[in-house]
Amino acid sequence: MHPFEKETIDKVIEGIASKKEAREVAMWFSETVEGQAYLSHLLDCEAGVLDENPNKYITLSSVQSANILSEINRQIRHKRMRKIYWQAAAVLIPVIMILGITFQLNNQVNLFGKTVYAEVYVPKGKQEHIVFQDGSEAYLNADTRLRFPRKFGLSKREIFLQGEGYFNIASNKRRPFVVNINNTNVTVLGTSFNVHAYQEEREMKILLDKGNIIFNTPCDSYQILPGQQAVYDVLTGKCTIDYIDRPYEVSVWKDNIILFHDTPLADVIKVLNRKFNVDFNVQDPKALTYTYTLTTNQTSLENIIKELQKISPVKFSTTKFNSVNIYLK
Repeated sequence: MHPFEKETIDKVIEGIASKKEAREVAMWFSETVEGQAYLSHLLDCEAGVLDENPNKYITLSSVQSANILSEINRQIRHKRMRKIYWQAAAVLIPVIMILGITFQLNNQVNLFGKTVYAEVYVPKGKQEHIVFQDGSEAYLNADTRLRFPRKFGLSKREIFLQGEGYFNIASNKRRPFVVNINNTNVTVLGTSFNVHAYQEEREMKILLDKGNIIFNTPCDSYQILPGQQAVYDVLTGKCTIDYIDRPYEVSVWKDNIILFHDTPLADVIKVLNRKFNVDFNVQDPKALTYTYTLTTNQTSLENIIKELQKISPVKFSTTKFNSVNIYLK
């Protein structure tokens, strides 16, 4: 008899148990005769530990078992001691295996101790690409901060975002990916989506490219479908969800493309400020009444300004203080 429900042990073996369950079962496996016997039985049945990626499975096949036992035999120099070594091996192999299982599992998820976080800040004028331990990707736009655990938890993969990011999330139905944004979050099973959530802006925007996500606010939860964009008003808590034309345009920034579509000058300035880390001084408020439609892969501010000046009578003049003055011609 063992002190755990079979379901609990199965959850630990499959990698979906809670940290408390995983620790308790691991200790039972390694410190009790019953636990060692149970683990030996599992190993004989070639039980897998991690269930999502075949490359991450830990199994003990008949060939592997033979190799382990052959290695033990090779080290036994005296026949009289063979029986003693075999008796020791019967206990040690399960202990070694569970330690290996535990440490490999702990390398991928946080089983022990306090979660250790890493933080990345992408300054203005820069972009970053991050690959998480599970294969998920994050493209971070300028002036963006991302906080994430060095090891994801057993029950979910959770990160914290301020700014703008595009995410390609590896599918794992048993461990949802959660992007926390201020007092809201996006819950993901496996998908691609863009989040625009700068602290100084009143609106947050979440656009889904493919897959399925849930946008959770303090008042409600919203399912977002591919091609839809959620716009959340941080002050009022109001959320609207609509299909948008050309949804692919929202995330072209990660391909180093600047795109404006009937964009007010005030918003153009925000984009250029983040991309080039240059301040803009509007000297004539009337200039803010103009809008811009432009798609360009130009990488220099000077060339982009030239293109903008072809669209409206607004003049952009660079200064020696790393700033641009804006006025009407």
